Amino acid sequence: MAVTRVFPGVVATEIRRHGLNADGTTAGVAGLSEEDAMTVEECARQMIGAMRTRRRELVMTGRGRAGMWLKLLAPQVVDRMALAALDKSHGGRQ
Repeated sequence: MAVTRVFPGVVATEIRRHGLNADGTTAGVAGLSEEDAMTVEECARQMIGAMRTRRRELVMTGRGRAGMWLKLLAPQVVDRMALAALDKSHGGRQ
């Protein structure tokens, strides 16, 4: 048995728009831009390839790889960056 951890980044699924808010209602808007997002097909292709070769981890974007290294060196910085990105996409914390 093998496990592959996958970090895809933003994938153009529109789940952010069709998903549910904390109160259970349809979100209706995307929290993150999917403009430059990877397609679902490309994401699946990479995941299947990683599983077939029994890779332990697949980080699909350069930004994700940089974030993984930065998280090792300065986890608080990455946490603040993630919160700032969410605040920006939601117009401030709810």
